[in-house]
Amino acid sequence: MVPPIVRKTFGLNRRFFLIFEPLLASTRLMVACVTAYFVLSVAADAQIVALGASDVAGWFGVLHHQTWPTQLEEMLKAKGYNVQVKNAGRPGDTPWGLLHRLDSAVPSGTKIVILAKEGLYGNNQLSQLKADEGMNTVETKLKSRGITIIPANAGVVLQNPRFRIDNAHLNAAGHKELATRLLPLVIRALGSPSPSG
Repeated sequence: MVPPIVRKTFGLNRRFFLIFEPLLASTRLMVACVTAYFVLSVAADAQIVALGASDVAGWFGVLHHQTWPTQLEEMLKAKGYNVQVKNAGRPGDTPWGLLHRLDSAVPSGTKIVILAKEGLYGNNQLSQLKADEGMNTVETKLKSRGITIIPANAGVVLQNPRFRIDNAHLNAAGHKELATRLLPLVIRALGSPSPSG
C-alpha cells in the first residue's frame, strides 16, 4: 500500500494505484517465492562436523582445500549428497579444550560428527585417565543431541610414511587418503542422497 502522503506529493491519482497496486503486490510475492526457492535449494541436507586438532585443521604445508574435511565434502557432493562438512579442527587442542568449545564447534542441526581423537591425545598434558574422561564427556554430550559419531582413525593413515609430514601430521596426500577411507562410512550414516541432491 502506498501511503497517502506519497500519492499527494507526486500528484498521482487513486485510479493509477488501483490498477498497479495488485501488480506490485504480486511482484513482491513472486520475488519472495523465488528467493525462498534459491535459499532452500542451496541449504545443505546434512551438516557434518569434522572435530579435532591439527590432524583436522591441517598442518604446515597443507592448505585448507587440501584438508580431509574439504576433500570429503567434495567427494560426497560428487556422489549426489547436498552436504556441508565444517572443519572444526583447532591445532593444539585437548579433550578438555574441545569440551569447552563443543557447542560453538558443533552447531544446531549437525547430524554427524567425525571425531579425530588421536591429535587431541597427542597435545594433552593431563594424564591418560583425565584425557579419557574428557573424551567420554564430549561423546556423551554429542550422543545426547542425537548426533552420530564416526571415528576418523587418522592413526591408521599415519602408519604409512608417504602420507605424513611427521609422526603426528598428515600431508596433503594423507588428507586425501583419510577422506577416501571416511567416504563409505559417512555414506552409510547418511543413507541414500535425496532426489533433489
